[in-house]
Amino acid sequence: MPASTLWLKIGNADVRVYKQKIGNSLVVKDPNLIMQVDSRPVRSERVISQCHWEHVGSGETLKAETTLKDAEGKSIPMSEAICVLEHYKSQVFNEKAEQVDKKKIQYFILNPDGSLGDEVMPFPSTDRIEVKEENWIPSTAIEQFLILEEYELPAADPHNDAKLFKEAENAIKRDEIAITVFSNGGFTQYYAFLVPLFRNGQFVWLLKVSNKKIEYRCLRDVPAPAIPIREVKTLETLPPIQALLIVPTPKKKKTSQS
Repeated sequence: MPASTLWLKIGNADVRVYKQKIGNSLVVKDPNLIMQVDSRPVRSERVISQCHWEHVGSGETLKAETTLKDAEGKSIPMSEAICVLEHYKSQVFNEKAEQVDKKKIQYFILNPDGSLGDEVMPFPSTDRIEVKEENWIPSTAIEQFLILEEYELPAADPHNDAKLFKEAENAIKRDEIAITVFSNGGFTQYYAFLVPLFRNGQFVWLLKVSNKKIEYRCLRDVPAPAIPIREVKTLETLPPIQALLIVPTPKKKKTSQS
């Protein structure tokens, strides 16, 4: 049940309504991966530089509990302290708590049954966005998505502002935005929307990134007699997200039998 209610006065209506967060459905799932070096599982740990504690015998990594106190001996929460990060670094250890080279890490899909799947490579960071003609959609379609991040895309060379402005002006006249895919690197690609923004006599293109589609869970039937309402156009299909970059398995050479 909703956690709280509030009053909503809009037009001639003055009613109490539920206050509930908008739901969402995940349309881009993060892959379940496992790291290996020389066919042995490894893990990444955040440790103090040149100071790593292990339990004698088991090789289990130990964590130290730190208590901070001010000059008067009063305890200070860690959340109120500034940590000097240059004394910390990330290291990778195998199951025997032996440090391994990060460059040797291989990534494999971990299947639901616990078995090891294909080896995969991370996506390269997107360095070029090319909008095809079929990628233009109604501007209202973005309302179906929960925006994760937003970026501004000004021209690196101001001489190209006129070109970007012309495309932004045309998109506004058509009431359209563009949809594409985007990655910051790693093992996930996201849906991305290119949206022109005009404000105070200026403009810029925005890149809005999403991995979730909104689900409205509290829609109600319209009480009769219903007034015909023009519904917002929805996006029926999405451009394909690339599959994980599978590392090709080297084929074994056939040996000739004498």
